[in-house]
Amino acid sequence: MSDCREHDGAIQELRKVIERQRRELEMHRSELAQTNAGLLALHTEVERQRQRSAFLDEVSRTVSASLLGREVAEALVRLVQREGVASSAAVWILGEDHRLTREPRNGTVPGQDVKRVLTTRRPVAAPGRMLVPLAVGPNLLGVLELRRGEPGFAEDDLAFATAVAARAAVGLRNANEYERERELAERLQLAMLPTLEHPDDLRLSARYLPAARGVNVGGDWYDAFTRADGSTVLTVGDVTGHGVDAAVIMGKLQNALRAYAAEGHGPAETLRLTHHLLRGWRSPLLATAVVIDLDVRTGRIRWANAGHLPVLVAGHEGAVRPLDEPSAPLMGVPFDFEIREYDTLLRPGETILLYTDGLVERRGLSIDTGLDRLSGVFRSAATLGPDEAGDRILGEMLGADEHDDDVCLLLCRWATPA
Repeated sequence: MSDCREHDGAIQELRKVIERQRRELEMHRSELAQTNAGLLALHTEVERQRQRSAFLDEVSRTVSASLLGREVAEALVRLVQREGVASSAAVWILGEDHRLTREPRNGTVPGQDVKRVLTTRRPVAAPGRMLVPLAVGPNLLGVLELRRGEPGFAEDDLAFATAVAARAAVGLRNANEYERERELAERLQLAMLPTLEHPDDLRLSARYLPAARGVNVGGDWYDAFTRADGSTVLTVGDVTGHGVDAAVIMGKLQNALRAYAAEGHGPAETLRLTHHLLRGWRSPLLATAVVIDLDVRTGRIRWANAGHLPVLVAGHEGAVRPLDEPSAPLMGVPFDFEIREYDTLLRPGETILLYTDGLVERRGLSIDTGLDRLSGVFRSAATLGPDEAGDRILGEMLGADEHDDDVCLLLCRWATPA
């Protein structure tokens, strides 16, 4: 009897152990499920943050790809819509005149929410719409507007939109600074280019076109003047680099070269003196130039070239010949060198063409290809007057494409001996 009671007690105790272990197992299973759910949520959040970080990097790359404020804004709008950050977007750009321009443009005027963001510099958020300021430090550049359909934006989307706006504002500020520097360099460049004299028996025409894109403005020049002895000096040059610094160096070199030539120095000596002057300025910029001394009584020309492209001469019969004798190095290099001087004779009616590399250099094409093409265009334009020929050359060489560099050309036709 006692054995049975002991046996039943042992069974009861075993059942309690089994039940306790079952409960512990269920508890561990529940904890494991919660852990797995937490890990999955953590993984999802990490992936979400990784994608957002990658998107912010893409914003930085996108807004750095252009030097025009409007293009920066348009690229940003396309990016946020393509990646699903917003179903629609707009950038309100604040101009220097404090007027707002919407990109992309659709005729919409800024609402009170846009003006409130500009006034308070604080974002405005609603379930389906967010507006955040575009600012870099104290500089307020505009407003980024984002819209999204149902279910709209979440609470943490505002912080993300603010980060997007911060990256975009840097690109927009850089574009604005580039545009201001480009405008200043262009105005400075144009102010320093000379008005051409028109001596007897010569017909002159010059053209200058600033770069259509970026800050590649400044550095190209042309000049033509008559010396006291009656000869005419023609020059075209190009300072390496661009922007305001290049435009300033260009103006100083142009004036120095004119002064040396006006004193009676020949082309080679003029370039040599200018080279030493540029070296003395301790400027990192170099320069190319070609100088021609034309005797209008005989048609004899003397020329020297320091690193510049060859001058072209064309006649009415259609022949084009380059003055491509060996040139000296660029002016401003840190060593002395010999500059050789050459001479030849013009025939009545022949036209001289001087130009800068923006006319012939193109990405993906060799310089020889550009020179051959220019020779062909010059050949067909040689029967026109210098003004018409200049327009024809620019039109056919540049076309409707936006050129990335300054372009200078100078045409001189010798009519008849005096």
